[in-house]
Amino acid sequence: MKVRNVPKAVLALSLVLRIMPAHAAEGEISESNFLGELPIVLSASRLSQPTRDAPGAVTVIDRDMIRASGARSIPELLRLVPGFQVGAINGHQAVTTYHGLADNAPRRMLVRVDGRSAYAPYVTSGIEWQKLSVDIDDIDRIEVFRGTNTVAYGSQAFMGTVNIITRTAAETPRMRLRIDQGENGIQDRNVSLGYATDVLAMRLNAGQEQDRGRPGLADSHRRQKAELRTELQLALNQRLELQAGTIRLREQIGYSEPATTDPVRTQRSEVSFGQIRWNWQQDGGDELSITYSHQEESTRDAYTLTAADVPLLGLFPPLAHVDIIYDNDIMRDDIELEHTVSLTHGIRGLWGMGYREDRVLSPGIFARNDALSYRSTRLFGNLEWRITPDLLANIGAMAERSGTDDSQISPRIGLNYHLGSGQTLRVAAGKAYRNPVPFERYADMRFSEAVTNTLLRHTFQPAPDVEAERMRFRELGYLGEFSAIRTSIDLRLFEERTDGLIEFESTDSPLSSSLEAGQAKNLGRATVRGAELAVLWRPSARTWLGVNYSRIDIDSANDRYVRSAPRASWSVLAAWSPSPRWTLSANHHRTGSMSWYRSASDQLPAHYRTDIRLAYRFQLGPTRNELAVTVSDAGPHDADYLPDQKSGPVSHASLRVEF
Repeated sequence: MKVRNVPKAVLALSLVLRIMPAHAAEGEISESNFLGELPIVLSASRLSQPTRDAPGAVTVIDRDMIRASGARSIPELLRLVPGFQVGAINGHQAVTTYHGLADNAPRRMLVRVDGRSAYAPYVTSGIEWQKLSVDIDDIDRIEVFRGTNTVAYGSQAFMGTVNIITRTAAETPRMRLRIDQGENGIQDRNVSLGYATDVLAMRLNAGQEQDRGRPGLADSHRRQKAELRTELQLALNQRLELQAGTIRLREQIGYSEPATTDPVRTQRSEVSFGQIRWNWQQDGGDELSITYSHQEESTRDAYTLTAADVPLLGLFPPLAHVDIIYDNDIMRDDIELEHTVSLTHGIRGLWGMGYREDRVLSPGIFARNDALSYRSTRLFGNLEWRITPDLLANIGAMAERSGTDDSQISPRIGLNYHLGSGQTLRVAAGKAYRNPVPFERYADMRFSEAVTNTLLRHTFQPAPDVEAERMRFRELGYLGEFSAIRTSIDLRLFEERTDGLIEFESTDSPLSSSLEAGQAKNLGRATVRGAELAVLWRPSARTWLGVNYSRIDIDSANDRYVRSAPRASWSVLAAWSPSPRWTLSANHHRTGSMSWYRSASDQLPAHYRTDIRLAYRFQLGPTRNELAVTVSDAGPHDADYLPDQKSGPVSHASLRVEF
């Protein structure tokens, strides 16, 4: 396949690479660093723990895997995690879920970026991936906790947690430039500047990404972003981190069908955030941190429907129309205290508390002209007790209250037994809750003819009686780390019994006896059972072969739940560096038949995806460089959201330059 629109400078550069000598890149991960101790993770219990001590299964996607994947967005990387499903409503709106039970706005998984929640419980709720300002080259690793983790992060982590951890500012090169150019209008540009002294480090990142979206859809988009990170060493044991960022989005949405109520138009959004964290390392390994973040978001999406769009309006006086207003303005404030303490020999703990307030002004969604305020408080703790040198217990709980709901307590207990020779058995059990989000409880969407103020449709109505979703879970895990053969094996067997799942059911509208409106109710029940296996052979940082497999069985009276996850999925991940300069990598995924909470006619057949990347690294003067070509979604045209929305191969070239 040809790569169109690649700058002449990039093509010319590729011709001279063969005659350039290879140089070892500075600052790369050494073999001894990579093949040393087990990965230290933060996402399981908030305590820093090697994966063998974590109370659950954690998949770690490091920066080398991220680079080798050729991914342009974070959701693409979650295909590397067993048990995850990834689709795309259009070219700029990805949907991700773990173990199914999701519609076009998944609400049961939490995403955090450097400790800041990216969960969006404001409008339709879920994770709006396109509104994350983090640049993929700045990510140090992604920790994915597979399974509910409400005990550590609250009800938004009902089915799992994706924790994105970026590189420190001190690790940033003085300057980094990335250019991506390719088919389908791909034009990504990003520049990063770094500055560091003994007490101060700073990183400034800015860029723009754009493409024409998916074939057959009106979904082109442009995303402009900027982010600043500053780290200040106040004293030997005190550190201050400041982060700020902004995103501007211009996205084409809607459909070009005649007489549609969702016409093609341009939606504009802006997101800005700031975060400050103070960290104090105390004697004896104790640590205290306080984090405050503030975020503002605005979306502009308004249009007018006439009789040409809605034939019913022909029965009304001339100039009859309906004003559709999906504008919203959102503010979030979040403050959290976290304290790690060493209690006695073999026992350490962590406790903390937090407060969050969301203010949402969206007359079109909530039928009110003032801002809806939604507050939540949380108190959490986890105790790590090394009962014997080989037996470790993790005991934790989260008490959380959201809005006017009663407080919910999510407990968990886990036991890890080290068999020796790098092998660990793990068992864990507990309860989890997911509190209703503002959209589920307060949505009140009304559409009226503007001249006569006649109510034509009542899409959603408030649900004052909706309660929290509940889960009882248990799991058995095995982790084997065989350093002699550079291989790891991660096996997880699980059972998740959920009830009170929130569904929208059509009921009589309180505003008109002739209309019905969807209302959130606790109607669903499902038991999810299965197994996940991840095997990774990794002789070096840039060479690996991995196989993931997941089996998911959903038992429910609701057929949509049963069809919401593939029964069997697998993937093969591989990278090979025949020399220090070259790396060839490929990922092949097979997802079984499933449906995103839609009718049986929208059932997706089993579908495949293959991504291939070839990269060449070289040094030119003071710069370290990489030139790569990636073919995404190579192979047959398969659909991952609706059967008739098929994608196909897309190629792009990327050039990275570091000073």
